[in-house]
Amino acid sequence: MTFSLFRAHSCAKINLALSVLGRRTDGYHDIQTIFQTIDLWDEIEFRPSLRLELHCESLPGVRAEDNLVWKAASLMASTLPGKHGASITLRKRIPAGAGLGGGSGNAAVTLLALRHFWNVEISDSELVQLAARLGSDVPFFLNGGTALGIGRGEDIRPLPDIRPEHLVVVFPAVHVSTAEAYHSLNLGLTSVTEDHRIQRFCCQLQDSTCRLTGIFNDFEASILTVYPPIKEAKEFLIERGATAALLSGSGSSVFGFFPDEESASAAARESLREAWRVFPAKTLSRVEYLQNMFG
Repeated sequence: MTFSLFRAHSCAKINLALSVLGRRTDGYHDIQTIFQTIDLWDEIEFRPSLRLELHCESLPGVRAEDNLVWKAASLMASTLPGKHGASITLRKRIPAGAGLGGGSGNAAVTLLALRHFWNVEISDSELVQLAARLGSDVPFFLNGGTALGIGRGEDIRPLPDIRPEHLVVVFPAVHVSTAEAYHSLNLGLTSVTEDHRIQRFCCQLQDSTCRLTGIFNDFEASILTVYPPIKEAKEFLIERGATAALLSGSGSSVFGFFPDEESASAAARESLREAWRVFPAKTLSRVEYLQNMFG
């Protein structure tokens, strides 16, 4: 099948729970985290071309060669026989460096989209291997939904989908270096292999009446102290009626769950700071995520 235009949506994620176990001998950190996809997305378009080209919108100052879409497309093309090209346009809506997995999702969706666009035989397991080479969060975005990530986050264990939830995401216009976030935890070498809080949280998720009040993130202890705007954004969500609020990843976005769509939309309209970017959203099941990707 030949496509003149192939369009894909690349969704964001939040972390419902995140435990940092310690530093590994390779310099990375072992973590355990619960990933969850939400309906905030970037758009990626693919058109026929004799060579690979990438055009990025809303990413001033970022070279195409440094973008994960380009890296994913180049990596996939290098593994295939023959010459494969595409003119790719990335339209960003997910803030960069916000702890929402925007770049990682872009990379995973690029791999999946090019498999269709180029009509090539490449297995799911091969895509997982390519995704892991691009970044720790990238393998999760091959399937989305609710999943446990272990190791550096690249070892993905699908979990039953949670019940649909409405939320508000606030990006408070500050950037947190992931390396600095890990350094601020001041952890030694890994001394434990799992966090029982994560196991208890996974059990909680199996309850269809679960209201996600047990969400947690080990980065909050240091990040909220060092970055007052992030703390202010979290307090804003709680004051507006969020049943629970949390830092996503290593930041800087925070999200809060609300009882229904109306209360989430109302809170989003009351944002305090002009520089903030505020997004009402809802969680996506695994099936919804995949349908939304190419729907």
